[in-house]
Amino acid sequence: MNKLLIVLLFPSFIFSQIINIETKEESNKNVLSGATEIEFDYNKSTETDWEFINSSYLRWNIDFLTILFINEIDLNRAGDEDFANDGFQHLRVIYHINDNFAIESFIQNQHDLVHNIENRKLAGLGLSKAFSKLGIVGFSTFYEHEELVGDVINYDFRLNFYNRLIFEIFEKLTFSNVLYFQPKLEDFFDFRLALEATLIIPLSEKLSFNNSLSLSHDSSPAFEIPNTTYQFKNSLKYEF
Repeated sequence: MNKLLIVLLFPSFIFSQIINIETKEESNKNVLSGATEIEFDYNKSTETDWEFINSSYLRWNIDFLTILFINEIDLNRAGDEDFANDGFQHLRVIYHINDNFAIESFIQNQHDLVHNIENRKLAGLGLSKAFSKLGIVGFSTFYEHEELVGDVINYDFRLNFYNRLIFEIFEKLTFSNVLYFQPKLEDFFDFRLALEATLIIPLSEKLSFNNSLSLSHDSSPAFEIPNTTYQFKNSLKYEF
């Protein structure tokens, strides 16, 4: 089995409440592939500031089937205050009808205490299609069970529209863009919107430097949480 190692540099702030899964679905001829990103920072002055981030995924391709598992954790504490305390686990099974169409089923578990999300579980089913100029376009519906700080519990059905587009700016410079729109099924004015744009600079065949901007908007966020949050991140990524 291939060994994997990656060190994440210069992480930033505010975790998006919509989780980007589509960047982990790149086609790969290997039966088993994946990547992991690990970072640990520790600073001590008038108070202790430490951060731990781990992002890992495994992808198994066999004939017409792809199984994808993702695990991410982000802890950032300064003194007695948490600037990040979130994580999620995502399992997706993709049935490739042909080169352009795929049926996707997925389950997910998530928490984000800084954004007052104690737990969010969802399960869904959808369809995606690859276009030559529009990239990958997907549509799905999912059931969501959400527990917020303050004993607020929501049970919702949501739609999920996403578009993933990748193109080369120059010969060795790649731009990736993923857009999500997730309205509540019975009320389209209650929606979540997310955008993640990434500039990918290859350093070698398996190593790349990534610069990304993530923007997330929730029309009905948890109590005392802003509608719009964003994140800047620079990282080194190694894939096998």
